[in-house]
Amino acid sequence: MKSQKINYFKYFSLFFAIAVLVFIAGCGGASLTPIVNSFSADPTTITVGESSTLSWSVTDATSVTINQSIGSVALISTTTVSPATTTTYTLTATNAAGSVTAATTITVNPVAEAPIVNSFSAFPSTITVGESSTLSWSVTDATSVTINQSIGSVALISTATVSPATTTTYTLTATNAVGSVTAATTITVNPAATLEITQTEGTNSAWFGASTTYVNVGQGQSFQVTEAGFFNQFQIYLTSTSSSDSGDIIVCNLRDASGNVLQNAYNSGFSAGNGGWQTFNFNLETYVTPGTYYCTCYVSNPIVDHWYSCHGNSDGASYPEGTRYDSRGGNPEDWSTWNPYTWDLVFKVIIKISP
Repeated sequence: MKSQKINYFKYFSLFFAIAVLVFIAGCGGASLTPIVNSFSADPTTITVGESSTLSWSVTDATSVTINQSIGSVALISTTTVSPATTTTYTLTATNAAGSVTAATTITVNPVAEAPIVNSFSAFPSTITVGESSTLSWSVTDATSVTINQSIGSVALISTATVSPATTTTYTLTATNAVGSVTAATTITVNPAATLEITQTEGTNSAWFGASTTYVNVGQGQSFQVTEAGFFNQFQIYLTSTSSSDSGDIIVCNLRDASGNVLQNAYNSGFSAGNGGWQTFNFNLETYVTPGTYYCTCYVSNPIVDHWYSCHGNSDGASYPEGTRYDSRGGNPEDWSTWNPYTWDLVFKVIIKISP
């Protein structure tokens, strides 16, 4: 019997071919993990209350989920979110081969707020004319701060010294991109204290004005100022008996102890036949210190026979610190024409005391 020779090479080749086929078949059937093509937020930065849109695209996934309570989503889609704080969103794509993730973050800025005026006040809040008060303020979150009453632009935290002449309300305005807020404070200004010098007893009268005998007669009064302040007012009591005096201008000079004129005041027009106080206002322009002063009154370019009666006290005891003065030299502007008499005019002086 003839033996058959085994061809081992043929069997080996067949085995190898089968193994390769099995390997190829196995590889061809293996699953691949999902692919996240994109996952983004637009915009990536918002302010509290605003929204952003998440967009994504996934392939080869059997499920897609997004955290932060969004849950299961389609492979390609978008969704709108409004996080209250900065938040990272994570997308998870899954299939039989496994899962992959992608993340995107939305930055959330706080809501912008209007400026805050922490304080705005005046100290003291009540002053007397001539005194000062200090405005103080503190502001946060403002790009500009202004105060009215001609103060203008100021720093966020500062002070300013003010001296209003009357009761005044100051308004602070703080501004930023959101808007403006205001705050106000009022400084109450009381009138200055006054020094009043008076002599109101009138038992006699003197001629005042012009005639054919005298070109111009003036009457004056000296007085003692005891407190420094602003000279405000001088009054004398006149009576007119002329039929028409409207053209007369009555001049009042405030003079110092040497007779130098410090300031003038004027009155025009006087109702004939009426008597009363003639007030000369000096508008707080002249500052006077304690000492002797004079007020001399006369008619500027008087009309002959337009004359007045100037009243006074003949014994001079009503105001012993002062003396009446009389000018009959025709030029009462010249102090050398004035001469003293022993009795006082009926007069009043008001001085605004400097605080």
